[in-house]
Amino acid sequence: MAENKISLEELYNTYTQGLGLEGAKKIIREAIVESGLKVEEEYTKEEALKICEALKKKGGFIKIIANLFSARLKLRHKK
Repeated sequence: MAENKISLEELYNTYTQGLGLEGAKKIIREAIVESGLKVEEEYTKEEALKICEALKKKGGFIKIIANLFSARLKLRHKK
C-alpha cells in the first residue's frame, strides 16, 4: 500500500468492533457510494475524508468514529 493511501480494509477495521465485519462492510460501502466513489482497494486521503463525511451523516457512534478517523487521517498525512 502506498504511504498516502488508505486501504478499504483499514476503513472496515475501523468499524468492525462495533458493527461486526458484515455491518462494517455495509456502512462503508454505502458511504463510498454516497460519496460518488467506486469500491476500490485503496483511497487517497481526500477520498477517505469524503467517505468519512458520508459516515458522519449517519449520526451516533458511527459519526463519532468517523470524526476520530478523519482527525487521525489529517494528522497522519500532514504533508
